[in-house]
Amino acid sequence: MRKFLLPALALFAFFAFAGSAAARTDVASVGAKRYVVVFNQPNAITAAAVKDVEAAGGTVIARLNDIGAALATSANPSFIAEAEGQSSIHAVSEDVVLQMIPEENDVLMTEQQTDPGAGPVEPAGPDPQPMPDNLGREQWDKMRMNATLTGSYAVQQGKKQVVVAVLDTGAEVLPTPHVDIAPNLDFARSRSFVTSAGAALPDPNGDPNPAAWDDRNGHGSWCLSAVGAPINVLGISGVAPNVTLVALKVLGDKGGGSFFAVANALVYAGNNKFDVASMSFGGLLRHANHVQALVTILNRAIQYARQNGVFPVASAGNNGQNLDDGEFFRDFVRYPVEAPGVAAVSATGYFNQKAFYSNYSMSKVEFAAPGGSTRNSTGVPGSGLIGGQQLAPYRGLGRVLGAFSAEGIGRIQTVDREEECEDAGGNCSYYAWIQGTSMAAPNAAGVAALVISTYGRPQNDDPWYLSPTSVESVMQQTANNQPCPDFFSAGPGFQQQDCDGNAGHNSFFGKGIVDALKASTDHGS
Repeated sequence: MRKFLLPALALFAFFAFAGSAAARTDVASVGAKRYVVVFNQPNAITAAAVKDVEAAGGTVIARLNDIGAALATSANPSFIAEAEGQSSIHAVSEDVVLQMIPEENDVLMTEQQTDPGAGPVEPAGPDPQPMPDNLGREQWDKMRMNATLTGSYAVQQGKKQVVVAVLDTGAEVLPTPHVDIAPNLDFARSRSFVTSAGAALPDPNGDPNPAAWDDRNGHGSWCLSAVGAPINVLGISGVAPNVTLVALKVLGDKGGGSFFAVANALVYAGNNKFDVASMSFGGLLRHANHVQALVTILNRAIQYARQNGVFPVASAGNNGQNLDDGEFFRDFVRYPVEAPGVAAVSATGYFNQKAFYSNYSMSKVEFAAPGGSTRNSTGVPGSGLIGGQQLAPYRGLGRVLGAFSAEGIGRIQTVDREEECEDAGGNCSYYAWIQGTSMAAPNAAGVAALVISTYGRPQNDDPWYLSPTSVESVMQQTANNQPCPDFFSAGPGFQQQDCDGNAGHNSFFGKGIVDALKASTDHGS
């Protein structure tokens, strides 16, 4: 017998700054500290380079040979200055564990395609549309992207050869794997790159033990299901329900993580020829805190991943800020989202408006995708009529639904949740109503997986390949253009947000709201 629990309270996935003193936790508070060391040579670590670290009083404990970076420990209080004085070393920064969720995120996309200019306004997908699984009727976000039985599911559900890596808090696999994640999850290649507290592991191949990458937070499970929950009658379905998922745990159980671990996971994704990397997290770094090594290691890791066929997607952040505001951000750098080569995704609500919390930018936001919006929920079916028609009510009050871990549901008592239990074994799986650009990024990553499934081909040792630049181009051309609103008010707690640009490209929506059906059938060329 299956049973459902109606929503309780609301988890408001609103992200706080990660660069504050309260969010920063040193891996070692006394004695030796950990440092990220970036060498001048970007693709090798020589014996001489290791000796330079030792000459400054450090010990190398982990190496990322593919991008010329290492993790070192040292009790020398002058280690940074002395190490940066060595001939082989480019930069050194203290390796800190930053609270990356809940947290604001933003992205710089530098490999922009030619701007096609203003275009006609194109509506996102309507609702209702038929969905295959028990809770599919609640998935208005997938309907907006036309990821439905009458939309993309009818023509492209994704190929197993296409692999989407979700860098996050892991996947729920213990004690019972989640019914809407496990069928598409590659257990053999999933890894943890952090301890439960978020400190980077020294093994460049990560920890393959499911107990290490099990999701005890819930955030990672939500993102995995948004990309590729299977069509199995149970629960929900993802944007690309047939692709392969890989969980790369780069955040600890409470959402803290190390940039060395993130870089490690990206290099691992590149070496394994994964196709998409979805990142719904970020950290705010203050220039004055000597963060150049952290910036450089992420830049190198993302470029390495792209060179090996990985298309990186990241959430734009939840502070309602214009990321082009140089006055506000001049003292900070925000990573991994500002790394060249990352596609930024802003969030929209039920009515295709920019979500009140979503960051925005003409230069950095490339796409928009549904992420939910409680402040833009008046008139959402269940609270009134839409165009004179009463539609089936949505229980999330403007939020979006995805899989969640049992431990996450239990720890966070303010989550709107659903529960589905199967006859066999009486095992139950949980789902949560939440909102954030964290939800928008995996929705867009799922569309990227459909693009690769549709237009990719085997290439050398890669079972299914489409260049990241080509993926980006198709998504840009097939996204549904959205106009700037005449006026936008985010409400209490936010400054006035002004949209720049036109219906073909603007600061609220980038190139538009991603469309799974169009991306799978018409690339505009």
